[in-house]
Amino acid sequence: MKKLKKKSKSITYYKKKAWALFSEKIRRRGADHNGFNFCVTCGKIAHWKDLQAGRFIDGRNNSILFDERGVHPQCLACNIFKSGNKVEYFRFMQEKYGDKVIDELRIQAKQPKTIKIFEYQEMIEKLGDRA
Repeated sequence: MKKLKKKSKSITYYKKKAWALFSEKIRRRGADHNGFNFCVTCGKIAHWKDLQAGRFIDGRNNSILFDERGVHPQCLACNIFKSGNKVEYFRFMQEKYGDKVIDELRIQAKQPKTIKIFEYQEMIEKLGDRA
């Protein structure tokens, strides 16, 4: 009988796992003791499980994908149906961080970055899960 070779997990697996844990961290950040948080663009209050991790700068660009300054809780309506509700998101970012951070994120978003499997594994471990 032939032994089956254990298939190693792909970089896509680790990226998805890291994003899921990062997204949960973002949505839980600032939640009250009952787990309720608010959408940064419309103010809707919802349980963190019903919110999404909305990105200030669109796309899944590796250079800013896991930058906490550019990812915040958003409701489904703002994040998906209003394509991020960008005018309100910009106002939130200006008030919370100011133009300096906005400009840093814009510049950083243009820089190519490759994330290796071991880096995703480190993120996953740091975020509190074992892949």
